[in-house]
Amino acid sequence: MTVPLTAYLVVGALLFAIGVYTVIAQRSGVMILMGVEVLLNAIGLNIVAFWRFTAPGDYSAQIFAILIVTVGAVEMAIGLALVMLLYRQRRSVDVDAYTDLRR
Repeated sequence: MTVPLTAYLVVGALLFAIGVYTVIAQRSGVMILMGVEVLLNAIGLNIVAFWRFTAPGDYSAQIFAILIVTVGAVEMAIGLALVMLLYRQRRSVDVDAYTDLRR
């Protein structure tokens, strides 16, 4: 029994919607970073799903998905380091508290 492409696309769309909602609705810097990570995972799922149903002999989509996961991990590490630095200075991870950084 094989899973159809539409099932993968529905799961990818749900993950993408959850990620967008998390980025828009949250005020915590850590939660915003987690939302971006969910967005990247949704994109990777869709890339691998399209690869599976269009060109299963070509492995470039899997390499691209691994690259997306790697970039997501690096983004989370740098973002978490920035959030920790801002927390040490201001004792808050609320992104609304950092409006004076806009210049």
